[in-house]
Amino acid sequence: MLQIDKSPLLLDGIIAFFLCILLVKIIKKNATRFGLIDIPNDRSSHDTPTPRGAGIAIFSSFFITIILFHFDFLIHYLAFFAALFMIFILGIYDDVKNTSARFKLVVISLASAIIFIFNGFAIKTLGNWFGYDLTLPYYISMLFTIFAVAGFTNALNLIDGLDGLAGSLSFIIIASLFYIGYIYHDQFMILVSFITLMVLLSFLIFNWYPASIFMGDSGSLTLGFIIAVLAIRATTYVSDTAILFIAAIPIIDTVIVMTRRIQRGVSPFSPDKTHIHHKIVNIKKSIDGSVHIIIALQIILSSIGLLLRDKSDFINLVLFLIILFVFFQVLDSREEQRDTLFVSKLKLIYIEKFRKRFHCETVYPVIIILVLLFVLKLFL
Repeated sequence: MLQIDKSPLLLDGIIAFFLCILLVKIIKKNATRFGLIDIPNDRSSHDTPTPRGAGIAIFSSFFITIILFHFDFLIHYLAFFAALFMIFILGIYDDVKNTSARFKLVVISLASAIIFIFNGFAIKTLGNWFGYDLTLPYYISMLFTIFAVAGFTNALNLIDGLDGLAGSLSFIIIASLFYIGYIYHDQFMILVSFITLMVLLSFLIFNWYPASIFMGDSGSLTLGFIIAVLAIRATTYVSDTAILFIAAIPIIDTVIVMTRRIQRGVSPFSPDKTHIHHKIVNIKKSIDGSVHIIIALQIILSSIGLLLRDKSDFINLVLFLIILFVFFQVLDSREEQRDTLFVSKLKLIYIEKFRKRFHCETVYPVIIILVLLFVLKLFL
């Protein structure tokens, strides 16, 4: 089994940190010549053209560090690093040429299939439910793995909308996965997560509000792919549903945004300003303050995921669905609710009848309290 010496790994991380700073400065200086300028639009949080493509610096530093100091890992996990490089090149191409969503989905799916077939990164079960493991057949496992990896890779790409947001969320999630790798002595998780954390730290120096450079798709797509693969690896040691908490905010954001779009009768992939960060900025009226709130939420949720890592999948899923429901209701405006025909009919036909039958205008809190008491009982 491949082993990592902890002391040289720390030095490797420091080297990657300063190398990334150097490469970010080079990209910033030459962004116009390389066509790496982000022009503001109606969904942008910035109002001046800003360099993008810092992901090139982030993952060039990552790959250089791995090649120079951990070549044995590169060879052992060649399929993973090859697939990751494919996503990296896709991101660079998209930063320069703006590729279609369909093309990106095809490449990400191909990269996911490569790690499934050649390195065994696979979602093999859907967890343990009441003592029974829901093991997936080989081809269903492949499809589910491709769906999960492509889904989360795009989820992180979608939430990259405020200065410092995607980088900070990624840092928290990867730090949680690093902790899992560390306590279970998984050398792959330790190496990949630690080097990624170090290059992310250096990038955030330039990306915090007001950002002087954005990571671009070369950063967000590659980060999303790394997190998805590390999360799949983590399910070897922790419950599958605990991962939902560890990577909660990008998952919740994607589910809510796509649900709202479908309810409005538009494509779930059509761009709009209904993401969590848009909603919180509208409430907080501050980009920096909104990022702080979302970071705090992710820290709380990731901590919950780590605490629940060996708990029942049923309990974890119930808690996650409650949190998802709360997010959906809190961040859903009255106008959007009125425009949602399905929700309006549901309230009119079922909820009002239920309220009248029990003469109670506070049904929701009662149901939530009962569910929480039930979950507490299971814990105790």
